[in-house]
This record gives sequence, structure tokens and C-alpha cells, in this order.
Amino acid sequence: MAKAKGDIILRDRLQFTLDATGNRTVNYGRIDLSDYVNVVRDQGLQVKEITYQLRKVGTTATAAFDPVLGDATTSFANMVVFATTTAYEDATDVGIASPNVLNNYTLTTTRETNLDGSQLWENQEHFRGVYDLHPDGYTLVTDLLIGIAASNCTKYNSETVEIDIMMIAEPRKVNKEDLERMVAQANDL
Repeated sequence: MAKAKGDIILRDRLQFTLDATGNRTVNYGRIDLSDYVNVVRDQGLQVKEITYQLRKVGTTATAAFDPVLGDATTSFANMVVFATTTAYEDATDVGIASPNVLNNYTLTTTRETNLDGSQLWENQEHFRGVYDLHPDGYTLVTDLLIGIAASNCTKYNSETVEIDIMMIAEPRKVNKEDLERMVAQANDL
């Protein structure tokens, strides 16, 4: 869990609903960090690690999320989750090289039909970005947004899915140079 003496663990749970065809345009949940960040008082938060867990609401005793995102009619389905301080209008604009994006978590399902008519499903899960953001962490001075988008996730048509977020961070003082460096980094790309 917490790796250093001053680390804190923050948790949140967000819900999102897919449309009738298993799609979801980018949607954000905001993690309120106002207890830890305040530019006027020079308070920031160093984010060291963010972990996600997708959950299926109320279907089983375990809330286990089935990683097969599509049904028998879908050849490719995907879902993306990302942490950012910038609200992007479209998830296609988000990658780990995008300004103010801390990480990008992608799930994909590909379905192929074999010559005998049987179906083969391949599920992949990729976490881009580092689990431990670096020894000092990624300094925030604002709330954190968790973005979610989905395409062709027909297994979850019109259903609500939950995502649990756990973040390990450390409160810290920020100064003018820190703020200037954050602005420069955001405009760097």
C-alpha cells in the first residue's frame, strides 16, 4: 500500500452507462482533491500511483467484470480509462503523450471465426503510463478527472458499469517555480 511515511491513499468509485449499442462518448468523473490542493496556500498533491478496477453492478455476488466486451456479432470492442487534469472533448485525442494525461488503461476484445465456424475471442488489457509515476510523483494543483469511453461493447448494451480508483499520493508544498514548470510542461507538446 502506501510506500512512504507521508503517503495517503485516496479511493473513489464512479459509474457510467453505455448506450443501447455498447458505446459511450468520453465521460468524466471528478475526484475532488480540494482537501489537499490549493494554489493560494501553496498546497499540491504528488500522485505516485493510480490503480483501476472495473466492476459489473449487481449481477453476481462478486461484481466481477467480464472482460469479453462484445457479443457474437461484434468483431472488435474497446474501452479506455484515463486520468487527466484536462477535459478532452473526444477520447481519440487522448494518449500518454497528451498534455496533462497521467495514464491510459485500455481493454480490447477481438472476435474471429475459425474455418469450422467456432469463435475465438482475444482479450487484451494495456496500462500505459507508469504505476509509480516516479520517485517524486506527478504534482497536481487541481482536481483529477477520470475519463472513460467505449466503442462496440455490446455485452454491456444499456448497462451501468462501475470503476474503482485507488490513488497513492503525498501532500506537498508547491512554489512559483513548480507552477511555472507545470504550465510549461502542459504547453510543451
